[in-house]
Amino acid sequence: MDYDRIRPVRFLTGFLSFCRLWPRDGPLPRQDWNNWRTYLMHAPFSILFMVLLWVEAMMSKDIEHLADVLLIGLSTTALAAKMVNNWRYAQVAQRILTEWSTSDQFELRSQREVDMWQFQHRRYTRVFIFYLMCSAGVIPFIVIHPLFDIPNRLPFWMWTPFDWQKTAYFWYPFIYQLITIPIVCLSNIFLDGVNWYMMLHLSLCLRMLGQRLSELRANGKDNDKLEEKFLELVHIHQSLKRQALDIETFISKSTFTQILVSSLTICFTIYTIQTSPVMQDINKFAAMLQYLLSMITQILLPSIYGNAVIDSANSLTSCLYHSDWPDMNPRMRRLILMFMVYLNRPLSLRAGGFFHVGLPLFTKTMNQAYSILALLLNMNK
Repeated sequence: MDYDRIRPVRFLTGFLSFCRLWPRDGPLPRQDWNNWRTYLMHAPFSILFMVLLWVEAMMSKDIEHLADVLLIGLSTTALAAKMVNNWRYAQVAQRILTEWSTSDQFELRSQREVDMWQFQHRRYTRVFIFYLMCSAGVIPFIVIHPLFDIPNRLPFWMWTPFDWQKTAYFWYPFIYQLITIPIVCLSNIFLDGVNWYMMLHLSLCLRMLGQRLSELRANGKDNDKLEEKFLELVHIHQSLKRQALDIETFISKSTFTQILVSSLTICFTIYTIQTSPVMQDINKFAAMLQYLLSMITQILLPSIYGNAVIDSANSLTSCLYHSDWPDMNPRMRRLILMFMVYLNRPLSLRAGGFFHVGLPLFTKTMNQAYSILALLLNMNK
């Protein structure tokens, strides 16, 4: 069927390619550590901004100021880890996307499969737009409002070698943050979007494989054709297992870093909201609520898409059982039995080699954030 199987991710990779966070289109994508344009774009903004935030955090003298700095400092640190991860492994993901879009093995062969792809692509697009609006929507609140404060203050606390609170020096760090914050925010959003889509597409391929397995029908006159079709599906499953390992390589370190950072970020965000007077700074309160929602979404969505991979892989045995296997010849029944035993080996994606990416991961992260928040509130008393 004539349908672009990776339509939503093309815009994401196009933006990341413009930002030098994704390999250029080519027959053999590879690592490119010597691209000076990459460092020219991100070293003076994302990386330097992260360093200035951590210097300010280390010089902080009270817990409330430290929480304000770490709100963005931890997210920027996670972004730096994702950037390095993409420079190291983006060619692996690019190779998988090329295989999904060009290989006949993953061609959509029925209107039912096309409808499934279209539905999931529309849903993914809506979810990504919601996440984009939640995350990028914080920028106007934190950038515009400080201009109307007297005396002026920066959107985020960061260390500078001069006293930026003086009027003569205020505009230099403010313009720097005005340029850096959108770069940091959009890069983080689009890097997350690609990671989520890799998991979504893998789950779709597994669901497609399950549908084809359940549609196997016995044909006494042409057993060779049935066996050939079954072996083709086995080869697709082997390809998906290999791709799952590559996808795990691509998302493992960045997702693991995000897990470690998210619990602290959510904790400090709630702590800032709880300790700040709402009516005196309503714009900051609204910005913190929106930022909190985007942080929760940032850990919830990979858990949902990772759980979809687990569920789709676990359903393959049931799909094969619902095929017409009782009416097949003995050789086919033996092949199906061996494949069902093989399918009992679970398929899941792991983050950092420790955590299985699924819904339990989200609950663990939120529980950890609550525990740290309770500790901070007790210390504050």
